[in-house]
Amino acid sequence: MIRTCTLTGQPFEIRQEDLKFLEEISPVFQGKKYPLPAPDLCPTARMQVRLAQRNERFLYHRKCDLSGKQIISCYSLDKPFPVYENDEWYSDKWDGKEYGMEFDFTQPFFEQFGKLRARVPRLARILEKPYENSDYCNTASQVKNCYLLFSSNQNEDCYFGSWVNQCRSCVDSLNVENCELCYECVGCRDCYALRYGRDCIGCRESFFLRDCQGCSNCFGCTNQVNKQYMVFNAQKTKEEYKAFLKGVNIGSYSEMEQAKEKIESLLGDPIVKEYHGTNLEHCSGDYLRNCRNAYRCYEANNIEDCSYCQCLQNCKTSMDQSYWGQGTELIYFTQACGYNCYHILFSNICWSECSNLLYCDHCFSCRNCFGCVGLRKDEYCIFNKQYSKEEYGKLAGKIIGHMQKTPLRSPSGSFAGYEWGQYIPPSLSIYAYNETLAQEQVPLTREEVLKRGWLWLDEEEQEKQYMGPPFEQPDTIDGVTDSICNRILHCKATGKPYKIIPQELKFYKQMNIPIPRLHPDERHRRRLQLRNPRQLWERECAKCGKEIETTYAPERPEIVYCESCYLQTVH
Repeated sequence: MIRTCTLTGQPFEIRQEDLKFLEEISPVFQGKKYPLPAPDLCPTARMQVRLAQRNERFLYHRKCDLSGKQIISCYSLDKPFPVYENDEWYSDKWDGKEYGMEFDFTQPFFEQFGKLRARVPRLARILEKPYENSDYCNTASQVKNCYLLFSSNQNEDCYFGSWVNQCRSCVDSLNVENCELCYECVGCRDCYALRYGRDCIGCRESFFLRDCQGCSNCFGCTNQVNKQYMVFNAQKTKEEYKAFLKGVNIGSYSEMEQAKEKIESLLGDPIVKEYHGTNLEHCSGDYLRNCRNAYRCYEANNIEDCSYCQCLQNCKTSMDQSYWGQGTELIYFTQACGYNCYHILFSNICWSECSNLLYCDHCFSCRNCFGCVGLRKDEYCIFNKQYSKEEYGKLAGKIIGHMQKTPLRSPSGSFAGYEWGQYIPPSLSIYAYNETLAQEQVPLTREEVLKRGWLWLDEEEQEKQYMGPPFEQPDTIDGVTDSICNRILHCKATGKPYKIIPQELKFYKQMNIPIPRLHPDERHRRRLQLRNPRQLWERECAKCGKEIETTYAPERPEIVYCESCYLQTVH
């Protein structure tokens, strides 16, 4: 089936497998099934509207509205709802059912849902317990002694990273797993003391590696497997390698910048495999591992029978799910759902053994709830109001019938389907579009966002203030003293001020790494540019001519091989 996306105007395909899944998960109330309609948005637009509900990196100082304590939050001061410090939010000092509303059948569902979302208290930061000494982390779980870590789970002593999982002492990371003492790594796993690595597995004590596996004591290499003492893809003896490394001051910022340029010129355009992934069966997408029947999925591990999903771990039989997982099943059109959740539809940030939720937001350990916000361990609630099991089933079916008849409008004002089966509109997001991950994946201008009726954050110009005398950083880490932690540095690319924290400096000293000259946001932006987009192009293998689908766009310089040709060439 071919449909036209009501957001982009572009045609897209709906597979029979998609329709079968929607039939399977359609909710049943009092013996009647309420079919889920085929989506009106293309897969990219569906991802976009989900991510328009997800702010990771914008943090603000404000006061807890319950205790008055000064806190750090992902919500700016202008938000209409109360914000509670996390321990206060989890306490028994308040109950989300106190904000319960009667459903009004004369008004659209989403309009009423927006009013409820504007009233119920929110967690200051999206953190799942346990967490310790990680006040500047957000959208994370089980973090200890971490700083500016986002979308990350089970980490200790990690700073400045996104999608970092099961790691220790890693700094400036993107999509890394089970790594330790790694720096500026992107798409790496099972690595130790790897610096400046990209798409590497099981590498140790090395520098500037790309697409390497099982390598140790290597410098400036690509497409190497189980190698040792390699320099710029040339084999060296142990003594030659040590002599080479001794001649390179890895703690010098200027020498490391020169090394990056030299590596790019020496290695040229590398041969790359059509996709990034291992142990896959009937899969399409990219950055996948241990997956089966994953269709157009990206950055996922251990998923099965999933379609159009991103950034998941341990998930089964789901569609249009972004972020988290960890024992989830039968999830549809949902963002940030995790830890043993089952049959969650059109929801945002629900975790810890939730089941049978419809259009819920920030609900934890809840079952059989519809249109609820900020509930904990509740059941049979609609718009935060308690009902009996029988009352719940009857009213839920009636609300769905109302949504099936209530139209939505596109940004241009044209008909864009009915409420039932749509995700929470970006116009109801509690964040500005450019605060969210949607801006990273589907960037829009201020004018484009406002034309759609969505929010935009106009960052206030910082007042001119005295920030101390100009500070010229020493070229080498050896020349840096603890006093740098009291200085305000300025990004050499954007001019944005930033600071070095003591534990960060300790890591640089330990690993002999020069102080970064870029603001953390700029470093993150540049790491994102090293990842392929969540989009597939049809191409031919550069060696055998076989037709392939790949995230490498045709105009890119890399030489793209199918998996078979790549393995024959590299291994």
